[in-house]
Amino acid sequence: MMKSEINTEKYGAHSVRAAATSKAKLLAVPISEIIEKEGWSKSSTFARYYDKEIIGKDKVADAVLKL
Repeated sequence: MMKSEINTEKYGAHSVRAAATSKAKLLAVPISEIIEKEGWSKSSTFARYYDKEIIGKDKVADAVLKL
């Protein structure tokens, strides 16, 4: 993560999951697909722990989802 210039004091390895799923939601991926891919049984898991607001440029989400 440091090589990607990601602030490792703010973001940890587990931040990638929240960033990726939040970005997927922002890009209009249906919640049902996000939940299925992550293996969660309830949408409340995503809503409570992983659904983060993405403000402006999010380096973690961009790095993970860059094609």
